[in-house]
Amino acid sequence: MMDNYQAIGYMLLACKKVDLDKDTVKELYSNMWYMFDMKTEEEAEEQGIEWYRGLEDY
Repeated sequence: MMDNYQAIGYMLLACKKVDLDKDTVKELYSNMWYMFDMKTEEEAEEQGIEWYRGLEDY
């Protein structure tokens, strides 16, 4: 099972790969830690995938 630090590591590597600017990376980093506290793993998976699939409509 992945822990929060590992998830953050993956997120940071993805940010590096797409060359996000420092301010955006810091905002994502902060929001990741916030979401760990606000959502269960199941909620995050369900709501995140639902949001992502909704991007297809744009």
